[in-house]
Amino acid sequence: MENGGAPEEGFADDIVRVSIYDVPLLAKKDFLPWHQPRKQFVRQNQWCEQIERMLEDMQPADNVLRYLGLPGVDLLDLRHFHTAICLPRNLTLRFLGFNTAANPTNENQTELNISLDEVRRLEFVDPRSDVIADDFTRVANDTSLAWKRALALGPYDVINLDLCDGFGLKGPDTLDDTHYKAVNRLMSLQARTKTPWLLLLTTRVGDQHVHPDVLKAFLEKYLANLTDCPPFKDASGKLLAIEDQPALQAAAATGTGALPLFLCGLTKWLFGLALEHQPPTLPELRSVLGYRVDHGVQHEDLISLAIRFTPTFQPTPDPLGLGNQSVAKLDECALSVKVLNRVAKRRDVDAILKENAVIVAQMVDATANLLAIARYDPDAYRAWVQALNA
Repeated sequence: MENGGAPEEGFADDIVRVSIYDVPLLAKKDFLPWHQPRKQFVRQNQWCEQIERMLEDMQPADNVLRYLGLPGVDLLDLRHFHTAICLPRNLTLRFLGFNTAANPTNENQTELNISLDEVRRLEFVDPRSDVIADDFTRVANDTSLAWKRALALGPYDVINLDLCDGFGLKGPDTLDDTHYKAVNRLMSLQARTKTPWLLLLTTRVGDQHVHPDVLKAFLEKYLANLTDCPPFKDASGKLLAIEDQPALQAAAATGTGALPLFLCGLTKWLFGLALEHQPPTLPELRSVLGYRVDHGVQHEDLISLAIRFTPTFQPTPDPLGLGNQSVAKLDECALSVKVLNRVAKRRDVDAILKENAVIVAQMVDATANLLAIARYDPDAYRAWVQALNA
């Protein structure tokens, strides 16, 4: 995984050490949309569940779980992973985070520094873990600090891209650094790993969050599968009532119809990057959860995907033909059918919580405990949740 001691030392050399905060700290009063119980449901029932399942099949190198993510200033996800995963397994968490609040000019820098100091001092957190101010999309630029830090610590066991906006928001031809370019670069880094790894991707969906050219590219791929893959066409007809181009275009014209098409396209794009590796990496869409940020929409408009990638170690083609071996190619058609089935069976977190008061209470308790560790008032939080549901 890592190339010995030198890269780790290089990674740690230029970390700016934050101050240690031992003074009494006042409880916070303001709660944010992502503090709602449904976020904890995703955190526990997708993120942690899929990490646990992956760890059942692999042992991280040096007993270190390497993690790249986009944490908020309270580092709630990292605190939860430490408690729920690392403590029971005696597993060290080493993370690299991207958050612009780490910039000295940002008004939230002090809060982030306090949280980072608290998390670094946890029992199973590597103190070299860091959160840097560079934007995640800068990973696409090989001269950026973002890429140099990512390269020094990677490859990763878990990459968690928890986006506030849409992954597909920008056009594919923009000259700026984009999520597409950054993920493509990370996939090249992940091709070095010897063990399965997990991509968690949370994105807004819908007309305001997906560029028309991106959706067009995804629809073209979907149509190609309808034409070239009979099992996919059959599954599409049964699950989405889409078997040809007119039906595809009609579905794409509505928000509810476009949602599964976008999710299939996004997943298949990620699969395509993995299948292009030499040797190819086997991808699997493991979980799809969604809920509504805009309560006026007819469908979930925030979706969280969990995709596991497993190295295959197939021999590569030999241009001279001296060492060629016969190997079965990964079947893109069969993989596409599995993606479609998983997308069609995605779970609506809002509906799950609406129907089960016991689960709601569990998520409220778990979130209140997590926020209390991050210096929020848990009683005020419970009152806030109650007011939301009044």
